[in-house]
Amino acid sequence: MTTKKEKIKRNLKKQGPITAIVMMIIFIAIMSAILSLFKISGNITEAETLETSFVKVNNILSKDGIKYILNNSITNFSLMECIIYIIMSLMAISVLESSGLLNHLLRPLKRVKGRYVTLIFIFLGIISTIFGDYSYTFLLPLAGVAYKILGKNPTLGIITTFIGLTIGYGVGLVPNYQDYLLASITTKSAHAIDVNYQYHLFSTYFINIVSVVLLTIFATIFIEKNLTKKFLRYEYKENINMSKKAFVISATVAMIFIWFVAYSIIPGLPFSGILLNDGANAYIEKIFGSDSAFGNGYMLIILGISIVCSYIYGRISGNIRNNNDITFTVTKSFENTGYIFVLLFFTSIMLGLLEWSNIPTVISTNIVDFIGSLNFGGIPLIILIFVSIVTISILMPMTITKWDILAPIYIPLFMRANITPQFTQTLFVASDAIGKLFSPIYLYLILAIGLIYKHDNDADANIFTIMKKMMPTILLLTLTYFVILIGWYLVGLPLGAHSSITM
Repeated sequence: MTTKKEKIKRNLKKQGPITAIVMMIIFIAIMSAILSLFKISGNITEAETLETSFVKVNNILSKDGIKYILNNSITNFSLMECIIYIIMSLMAISVLESSGLLNHLLRPLKRVKGRYVTLIFIFLGIISTIFGDYSYTFLLPLAGVAYKILGKNPTLGIITTFIGLTIGYGVGLVPNYQDYLLASITTKSAHAIDVNYQYHLFSTYFINIVSVVLLTIFATIFIEKNLTKKFLRYEYKENINMSKKAFVISATVAMIFIWFVAYSIIPGLPFSGILLNDGANAYIEKIFGSDSAFGNGYMLIILGISIVCSYIYGRISGNIRNNNDITFTVTKSFENTGYIFVLLFFTSIMLGLLEWSNIPTVISTNIVDFIGSLNFGGIPLIILIFVSIVTISILMPMTITKWDILAPIYIPLFMRANITPQFTQTLFVASDAIGKLFSPIYLYLILAIGLIYKHDNDADANIFTIMKKMMPTILLLTLTYFVILIGWYLVGLPLGAHSSITM
């Protein structure tokens, strides 16, 4: 006999992603009303001045809440920039696929074993996080098309790459702009204990390199064991011409473009640095800062290189017969994409309401205040902070916003326990990455689900079923990451150049 609990689980599985998001919006509204009724509030400590400010839960079901919904749901479409990046990515991938250039690039992978394809896309996901959040908007759709061309299930490719990208935010072979922003907050928070403290971006480079290697290997093993067998192979009918001559010429043109872009972001050389923000101090800010031509336009650069090189390959190989064909090649990847944009519209409403309600902020501040009142040190403190950050990240995936709240409490707390800010930030980014993997409201999980529906309209791909499929892998990666952190702490290895775990 079916129990009530089993019926609820079955009904949840039947709900599509849009229905699931609407259900979460309703849940957020009800929670805001309850927490507001009980006057739940918190205090935020500002990292630079260490001043505190009061924050309370706003009731979405109140008069002000209704006004907010009507005034902002349309005009404050917060994901517009993300949508523009997705459009540009789909255009780039479309011309690469239609011209045959992407098929040519992927041809060597057809001869390797499946586990090595998994390893490559996990590694690509981890290292591509140098481009920030918008690496998701290019690599996720690319993974779906690439797996299709390789005769593998596109859903598996999207999920695999999503895991690689998300876990990659805890590590990275090269520091990204987010690391720079986090370091700035860490430095300001550490000044409460040591006014001379400075965080250096490569101070955690050793643990990052080891983590990249270990997480790539173990993520590959876990995905092959727990995910790959759940997806059937994909029958891909290849009806394009391959041309070695076309590939050599298009690759040469691509290298010229890449050389020019690389030269344009190197300061100090004759006529170089034109894509940098000259007003910034740190080099990472010159490249990826808000006023950097490269940081704001790298997707346009990728699109331009893709169109030019694909056109050359397509014309020489015969896959593009005339100039009119280029119009079709640019738009091919937009088939079945309506679901993505509808999903992002409802997601924008959900995230806007969640932010306006202050629920994540108030819950986070109360967790932080509680932990700050405890007298723990060493491994018990690390475990407690790891769990707390994972929990907070489920409710608040926004990394910088979260560290703004946590750093002024956690950095001094660890310094008093004789643990350096470098290790504290390492612990934070690791826990943050794990928390995003667990979060059903993470924007890029919802984007991944939209892309899955693009390739398979009948996919069993609502938020809860996808998370259930990923859960064994996520739990094992959580354990792996935690063991790396604890092992490093116990052995006492340096985190990076001239950087230790203890003060």
